[in-house]
Amino acid sequence: MKYRRFGRTELNVSSVSLGGAYIGGRDVERMEENAVQIVSRAWETGCNYIDTAPLYGESERLLGHALSEVNQPFFIATKVGFKPEGFDYKRDSVLISLERSLGLLGVDKVTVAQIHEVNLAGWERIMEPGGTLEGLREAQQRGLCDFIGITARAIPLLAELSETGEFDTVLCYHDYHPCKKLAAEQVVPAAAASDMGIVIATPLAGGIFVENDEQQEAVEQWFDMEDRPRVWDIIEEMKREDSTLPQSAFRWILGDNRVSTVSSGPSNVAEWDEVVAAAEMEALRLSTT
Repeated sequence: MKYRRFGRTELNVSSVSLGGAYIGGRDVERMEENAVQIVSRAWETGCNYIDTAPLYGESERLLGHALSEVNQPFFIATKVGFKPEGFDYKRDSVLISLERSLGLLGVDKVTVAQIHEVNLAGWERIMEPGGTLEGLREAQQRGLCDFIGITARAIPLLAELSETGEFDTVLCYHDYHPCKKLAAEQVVPAAAASDMGIVIATPLAGGIFVENDEQQEAVEQWFDMEDRPRVWDIIEEMKREDSTLPQSAFRWILGDNRVSTVSSGPSNVAEWDEVVAAAEMEALRLSTT
């Protein structure tokens, strides 16, 4: 594993980190066991950062169980939003949501508390008195989190919030991978200028970089007909590498040194082992754009 500076937090995080969305796996009767296996293997391979959220089903509870079994000093990031029911991105909802997450995770504090989907909150509710930012600041003062962050697709609002200097980290998903570089236009530069820790999630782009029966469907879902030939050309170039297609996707993103960590969302140990190997590989440069 290699480690990178997590922006102005001054933490050193693993270049490949663990996303908790699918940590329960596909067998509902083995969810706890599956989570323990993944978290244990993640630590063994050098991962020290885990990202989760209330929206991810049983993720926080499963991680809480796994963390109690593995008992290692991971940096934990969660999010505020969606739950509990009626969440309105106001100060009180932020604190209630975060306290709920801490209980499920079995910890007194998380490393990062993030706003989940800033577009749902909007600038005004985040920045106004009694809003989301005020709630996160109070959470810091109470010792519920060390740092605060923002998450979303690569929308202008994410870049605008990054430019305020109020937030320590940013997580962007679906918009930074070999076939789509939208995050590199505004979000990553704005975050880097504010010295934020930068997390890139969904590096496999909803199945675009996984060779299986659903790959074509994924390409058709995420790209219009005119753009698909370009996407398939990129995939074909990636397939000529010695690395697997998922590994190549990680290698390409890790080629941007502004990125602190790439978040993997494995559903089993084999999926984790495949992509974490990319941390030790050379960055991938593609001729096809």
